[in-house]
Amino acid sequence: MPHSAEAYTWIWVDASYLREQAQRCVRLARDCPHTPTAHELEALGVDLMQRAAELDELRQDEDGEIRSDN
Repeated sequence: MPHSAEAYTWIWVDASYLREQAQRCVRLARDCPHTPTAHELEALGVDLMQRAAELDELRQDEDGEIRSDN
């Protein structure tokens, strides 16, 4: 069994990845016959879209700071 520190792998997530996952959740929600699960999938999709927008804002802020230093 690997050491607990070795079990974790850091993965960089960008806004486009979060949007893809959000769209996947929404598609699954549409096809899901179990209403509570469909609602949870849709809520997860909305949350992922919001996080993608937050990442976009952070990136814009960082880009703006970099440009102002030049």
